[in-house]
This record gives sequence, structure tokens and C-alpha cells, in this order.
Amino acid sequence: MPVRVFTKEEKEELRSKMLEAGFPLLKEYGMTHTSISKITDAASIGVSTFYNFWKTKEEYMTELIQYHRAKMLPLLVDKEVLLGKRKLRRDEVKRYFLALVDENVSIYPHMTLEDEYKLIKSSDRFSPDLEKEAVITRKVAQYCEHARKELDIGLIANLTKLLAIAAESKAQLHEVAYSETLDVIVEKILDLIFEEGE
Repeated sequence: MPVRVFTKEEKEELRSKMLEAGFPLLKEYGMTHTSISKITDAASIGVSTFYNFWKTKEEYMTELIQYHRAKMLPLLVDKEVLLGKRKLRRDEVKRYFLALVDENVSIYPHMTLEDEYKLIKSSDRFSPDLEKEAVITRKVAQYCEHARKELDIGLIANLTKLLAIAAESKAQLHEVAYSETLDVIVEKILDLIFEEGE
């Protein structure tokens, strides 16, 4: 039987179908129990097709997180900001950080610290990289109204990671103070991004 060769457009469509299938599965089963066969079944694609794109489930999950994060930004930030026509206010940036831990739109609340560890071991994309995080943090600050000129990149990066870790560890935290805990972390991040009084 001849092997089917996919066009570039077909490959992108297949990749997107599998990435779109991942978030609902992750929400339902968690990373450990989201199998490659569940992903391919949900995307109506054969298992062998999966391996044309990713070598392992961890590699797929790494891309899924990046794909979902990129999809999330335009939903939270309007085009005027992205085009540089206006800057983000503090309350808008707060909404973005809280969305990072919202179980309806973010992947992190559906992962565990063990999942995160597996991803760190399988890919350098998740290993702490202050230079890469500095670029991202400075880019975010460029979109912010009244952003500080000098940013404490390491502290902002660590607090952002703590936000994700809190979402991943929600079951170990006191439910009665969970939302307030997230709010305190986000407010501290905002204090580090915005000038005093903003």
C-alpha cells in the first residue's frame, strides 16, 4: 500500500486538530491519563500520524502548552494593544495573570507538579531560563501603561512560576484561602511591573 504524502496545509490542519483535542482531554483526564490514542481518537487521526509530529507524549504536551498560551493572548488582549495603539492598564494585566490559573482557559490547573517535572526532564523549554524569561517579561512590560523602567526579572519570573505551581497544587492548598492566595501573588507581580501608585 502506498504511503500517503500530506501537503503543508494538510500537515498544519492535522497538527491543529491534535492540539485542539488536547486541552479538553487534559481537563478530563490529566496529563498522566491523556494517552496518545485518546488524542488521536479525539482528532479522528491514526496513532501513526501522531508520531509524524511528536516523538513522545511529553513533547506533544510541551507544544500543547505553548499552543494554548498563544491562543489565550488574543482572547485577553485586544488588537489595539497588540498594534501599539494603546497600553494595558493594571486591571487588564491582572485579568491576564488570573487567566493563567483559570481552569476554564488555562492548562496549569489541570496539571500536577509531577507532570511539570516530566516536562522539565523531557524538554529544555520548561527549564528555568532567566534570559528567555527576561525577554518575555520586558515584552509584556512594553504593552503596559506606566510600566517600571527597571524590572526585577528574576522575582517576576519566580512569582509567575509560583502562580502556576499554586494552580497545579490546588488540592494541597487551603480552599478557603485559595483565591486570595492567587490574588496576593498577582498583586505582587503587578507591583513589580507597574510604577508605584498605578
